[in-house]
Order: sequence, then structure tokens, then C-alpha cells
Amino acid sequence: MNRYLLAGCAAVALAMGAGAANAQAKFEVKVGGDAYFEAGYVSQDLDTNSRSTEFRNRFRVNIIPTAKADNGLEYGGRIRIRAANGDRSVDADRAYIFAQGAFGQVRLGVSNSFNDETYITGPMDYLPLALYDQVINWLPGNTVSGTALNTNTIGSGGASITTRNSIIWPSLNVDANATKVVYFSPRIAGLQLGASYTPRNDSNNTDMNRSKFTSSALASVFQTGIYEDVWEVGANYSNTIAGFTVKASAGYMGGSALRGTGAFATNYNDLTGWQAGAQIGYAGFAVGGSYIDYNRSGENSLGFTEGQRNYTAGIQYTTGPLVVGANYKFGADAGSTAVAGSRHLSVYEAGVGYTVAPGLTLQAQYDYVTSKFEGAQPDDDAHVVLVRSVLAF
Repeated sequence: MNRYLLAGCAAVALAMGAGAANAQAKFEVKVGGDAYFEAGYVSQDLDTNSRSTEFRNRFRVNIIPTAKADNGLEYGGRIRIRAANGDRSVDADRAYIFAQGAFGQVRLGVSNSFNDETYITGPMDYLPLALYDQVINWLPGNTVSGTALNTNTIGSGGASITTRNSIIWPSLNVDANATKVVYFSPRIAGLQLGASYTPRNDSNNTDMNRSKFTSSALASVFQTGIYEDVWEVGANYSNTIAGFTVKASAGYMGGSALRGTGAFATNYNDLTGWQAGAQIGYAGFAVGGSYIDYNRSGENSLGFTEGQRNYTAGIQYTTGPLVVGANYKFGADAGSTAVAGSRHLSVYEAGVGYTVAPGLTLQAQYDYVTSKFEGAQPDDDAHVVLVRSVLAF
């Protein structure tokens, strides 16, 4: 019912905005993007067979054709092209058409969902391009004589159960790269409402996937990150009151877990997630935080003991081109696909950024990361030092 309501509202909004649209409107094509280069040093307890230093980089380009009709309707599209993969391939993780006017904005295609676009968390402007959780990518699992010591503790190596979300990511982003319809209301007195609907969160662009089943043997026994009929609603607020900047957000997401074909397939938990965050700023200072809870979405009720949740809290100070800050991130989930238990991950972080010239920033950060297990996996600690240059154009 929700999906039909949202799709219908989007169609009505587009029809109302179209009116006497000018078919001869000229398009303006805007090109922008961002890039970073990052160098890191890692000292980790469980680091056998792992190097302590590494580089990485990413480059993204946005191409946005836009036009404006005589009746004020603005419309166009956006594609974001990325050079981000280790095999030097290029992909596009955003590709949608949009229309906006007095009714708000409608997006149709591969886009962020409403809450993923508008959520509020702690202030972290010393981090690159809102990449709040990237430190865990520097802490993959390692092996000794073929035995995984840390595969399910931190990072993305091996059979991690956190396929639906990073353990320390503060947003509802389970369907960011899937085809969907999204609605953003106009902002009135600082308040904006919105909603989105995704038929299936692993289907995008020209892919046609009407299957109700997954063939993954692992997912059919332990956990699935694939959902259908994903819907969400949310609200955010942004205003200045007596010299204070006030931001807040809240949202809810639901959907059906895609049932597998294995013996335990019927025990998957459906998708239920919610988030809330707030931030207050004054005279260069800003404080804030967020909380997100996915409950036991996608988990097989026979194999796990703890759902996924995380929270963040941070503070920063900005003066001219300089920003300094610190934050704490905490995440929890079941920890292993093989042994019942739980994992708690804590990140203590401090960072600094300096804008050398418009669009060019230098940054540095330090993170102390700890993981604690209740189960068969070993605990782990790590120190991570990162320096980077960031380009935004």
C-alpha cells in the first residue's frame, strides 16, 4: 500500500508541476565532483601478515543536465561516475532524473533514500566528504596458517555479517545504490518531510529482477542483506535561532527480508530500522550526535543473539580555514555468522582540517579502535593515523 501511495504522489506532483512546460527549454549541463588521496599507518594487535602502511584514492564526477520550464518547473538528471574500485574499473553509483518546484522534489532512479540524504549526526567536518566510517576499511581481517583470527571483528574481509550496513555508519543506507522513487517536501519554517520506496535493494539501473528468492546458500542459512518493498519516511529540521544553528533528523525504514531457499530460510527477520540525530552550533563551536537501530533485520533467528545498533557523539571548532574536532562512535552486532554471540566496536577519534584554497583541503586524523567479543572470536585493538588531501569542484 505504501509503495503505491508514494508512487502515486510522485506522479501527481510531476503532473501538477508540468502544466504548460516549454518543450523547447535549453538544458544547462553542470560538471562537478570530488577526489581524495589518503595515506595511512596502522598498528594493530592482530596484524600478522598485514602491512602497516598503505595509500588509497577515489575520484568522482557529477554530470547534471538541468532546465527550467516557463511555469517554473525545474527538471533534469544526475549521474555520478566513480573511479573507486581496486581493479581500476569505473562505475556509476547515482543515476536519476528529477523534477522540483513548489511541490518539493521528486527523484526517479538510483539515488540516496530520503533519510540517507538528510540525516544529522555529530559534527565531523575534518573527515572527507561525509565519509564517517572509513577507518574500519584500514582494519581488515588477517589470517595465520589459513585460520581467520579477525575476519568478523573489524572491516570487510571474509564472511562479515554486516553486509547491510557498516557497524559505525550513522544513516539508514541499506538501499543507497538501488533504483527507487524519492520525495522531498518543501522546507517550511525549517522543517522538511520525505519518503522513498525501493522494490528491491540489490536491483539498479536497467536490471530487471522480479525474483522473490536468493540462490545464496550462505544467506539462506545465516543472514541476508537483500530486501524487497523497502519503504521509509523521515523528517529533518534546520534553522537559526537566537544565533544558534539547530539541526535535527528522525526517520524509519521497513521492508521484507528476501527469503532464501535453504532449510532455515523462513526464519529471516524483516527490515526494521530507525534513526535520530541532532546538532547545535554557536560561534564556531558545534556539538551533536546520532543513534541508529536496525534491530535484528535480516538475521536468522536461529543463529544470532544481538541486533545491530550504533551511536555517535562529537564536538568541533571552526575558525576561518581551520577545523578541529573529536568524536566517539560505538557499534554493536552479532559478530559472527558461525557462532552465537555479540561484538562491540568503539572508535575514539580526533582530527584536523585546513582549507588551503577554495576546494582544496588538507586533513589528518587519529583513531583508536577496540573490538570486544562475546563468543569465539578474539578481541582486538588498533591505532590508525591518516593524512589526506581532498579536492571538491
